[in-house]
Amino acid sequence: MMTFVRQAHKWIALILGIQLALWMLSGLGMAILPHDRVVGEHRRADVINKQPLREVANGTLGAPETLNADEVRRIRLRSLNGRVIFDTVTAEGSVLTDAVTGETVTVDEQLASEIALKDYSGPGEITRASLLPEPTLEIRDHAPPAWRVDFSDPERTSIYVSASDGEILERRNNYWRTFDVFWMIHIMDYVSRSSFNHPLIVLTALVVLWLGVSGIALWWDSFRRNDFNLIGKWRSRKQTFALSLADSEGGALRTVEARPMQSLFAAMGDQGYPLPSTCGGGGTCGLCRVRIGPELPILSADRRQIPDSELKAGYRLACQHRVTAPLFVTLPHGLMDAKDVEGRIVSSTFITPDMYELRISLPEPLEFRAGSYLQVEIPPFSSDLDHLQLPAPVLEQWETSGTAKTFGSGETAFRTYSLANAPGEFGSDIILNIRLALPKAGASGAPVGVGSAFLISRDAGETVKLRGPFGDFHVDDEDEELVFIGGGAGIAPIRSIILDELTRKGRTSRMSFWYGVRTQDHIVYGDDFDRLEQAHPNFSWQVALSDASTNHEWTGPRGLIHKIVRDHYLASHPDIGNCRFYICGPPAMLEAVLALLKSLGVSDAKIAFDDFGN
Repeated sequence: MMTFVRQAHKWIALILGIQLALWMLSGLGMAILPHDRVVGEHRRADVINKQPLREVANGTLGAPETLNADEVRRIRLRSLNGRVIFDTVTAEGSVLTDAVTGETVTVDEQLASEIALKDYSGPGEITRASLLPEPTLEIRDHAPPAWRVDFSDPERTSIYVSASDGEILERRNNYWRTFDVFWMIHIMDYVSRSSFNHPLIVLTALVVLWLGVSGIALWWDSFRRNDFNLIGKWRSRKQTFALSLADSEGGALRTVEARPMQSLFAAMGDQGYPLPSTCGGGGTCGLCRVRIGPELPILSADRRQIPDSELKAGYRLACQHRVTAPLFVTLPHGLMDAKDVEGRIVSSTFITPDMYELRISLPEPLEFRAGSYLQVEIPPFSSDLDHLQLPAPVLEQWETSGTAKTFGSGETAFRTYSLANAPGEFGSDIILNIRLALPKAGASGAPVGVGSAFLISRDAGETVKLRGPFGDFHVDDEDEELVFIGGGAGIAPIRSIILDELTRKGRTSRMSFWYGVRTQDHIVYGDDFDRLEQAHPNFSWQVALSDASTNHEWTGPRGLIHKIVRDHYLASHPDIGNCRFYICGPPAMLEAVLALLKSLGVSDAKIAFDDFGN
């Protein structure tokens, strides 16, 4: 539930943030615009030539036309364009009568133009007079009909004259029109621009209320009781707790001292054992997973990143738990002896439309276990699309995706990539499979992935900083059938493991690899797996295309890989309980495969997965 609230809070807040910015900008715009120019007072004539009523009163007044007394609502004597008239208001509207001659006065184009011209004091001349039988946005608060008299000044002044009684209704100009746009945005009434209680603004107010309530809930969920124990923190400020450290194989036991109340993630970094992370300890990447003990409380971030089986075994996110007592911590494989090494880029070659193989030369061969991953440092950098040597399809995708041509980062970041080569395969060289993280369709303008963009922008001969190897995604020595299921950049650790098991370890138990890709262009290392299949009778592999609708030459399976492996293999498998499954691929594929294996009764102990390499 909190995961849904967190995601909804994030995206709704982003959308609402745009509207809040519009509110602030529109309010600022309305405040900056000069009020007298908005209402048109700066173009209004100071003195209008009107015939004094007393002069007419000394003469002979002509009575208005005879009207039914029941129909008359009001009669008043007033001046209109230098003439004194009777303005008789009835249910049908105003009837204007010359007070001297008794003639009916009609507000026609000429009279409306004269009235507007006498009201106007600017440098422009009348360019057009138009009769408006229906109200417009500029006179939305007045009853029609009306004359619009336009002037040729720079502000495009328009004076509206009532066609019924000759009164000036409004003075409009570009100042007012700009103000009106700001007003429309401010009150969120994009149609009539007059309702401050428009449903959109009411809905937005309710969303703001929900954001406030959910924000309090998330705030509460993000803190633990110890965060508020200020007195305890003060008393224990000089105290330390012992952290007993071991790797995932149970060896290399070491003991370090940690300050109380700091996160285990920070404590490990202070003691010279920095845990891998791409989120900087924010609880969103899951890379700082360590085994502490099942007695520790399970927090919401733990549940989001760690499977239930590992939670029961005591795995927790180091960034989410504080050091409040001595702890025994089991670290990911390799962390105790992880090394910082500087590698030199040999080449980067696109092997699919969106993934490239990065070959890096190290000072000496890297000792690692097949399935491991490295952490790559992404320093502050800036680059430009024009400086990249990209294949034409990749370049076209970048340009059409709306992603900015300039890209970079202002701070140091870290990304993790699985090793695609088997131990010792290329001497002191290693290869990484890196998917260029361009926006998907419908996400125009999103930035390119920082890690993949940085590495593709490096030229041969440039250096990168690496740390590792890490990881517990590996094959045990039990003589069981191995079933590998992968897709996307998840091919990297699977290739490393399969190659290592068959060529170096000489495994003879049955092995199969089920590989899901979108199109034939996304198949990588096909020649390698074909050679392994021919050389090792115990190994087979199968490719399924999820998007082969336009490829009539493809004769293999079509569909999602979890359905293919179910229908073509597992549904009729004679002893699925003797299989051990290794899965690596995009999150959606990983989730679907895990759900499939659970439905088939496969125990968690028989499943290993890695989602670091995508």
